[in-house]
Amino acid sequence: MKKLLQIVLIGLLILSCNNKNRTETKTFEETEMELKDYSEEERKKEFEYLKANVFNGLKNLNDGFDSESIYYFSESDFEIVLDRVEKNGIAIFGIEPWLNGDFYDVLSFEDYKIDANDPKWYKKAFTEFKNREKNLMYSASYQVPKRLFAE
Repeated sequence: MKKLLQIVLIGLLILSCNNKNRTETKTFEETEMELKDYSEEERKKEFEYLKANVFNGLKNLNDGFDSESIYYFSESDFEIVLDRVEKNGIAIFGIEPWLNGDFYDVLSFEDYKIDANDPKWYKKAFTEFKNREKNLMYSASYQVPKRLFAE
């Protein structure tokens, strides 16, 4: 009787787990469609939010070699950026480091087959870059949830 009860409970647990809705990792195309859902005004608010809440107090190393809306950070400052991004639930689509003023590499959330707002991917990518090369400048592409800058 005890064994039968255990088997029934295990069966119910398995059925319960199988019935839960699971979040699918978004493809690049799906993510790109989400980006298109942001108006130009929302993009401006998003950038202002990033400057005030993520980039605040950090040194932007972009001295004009790229668009002024793309911020580049030292390794130590970029680590702070990633902590702030995680705290605020902001998505990162890609990380692009540069070495001595030249493009070095790029990694995206798709390389890790995980959602763009999951800190596991961008922290792992950052660690991989740090282990490969020193003195990189880091930039990233972000998506701030609308609820954070809608106020």
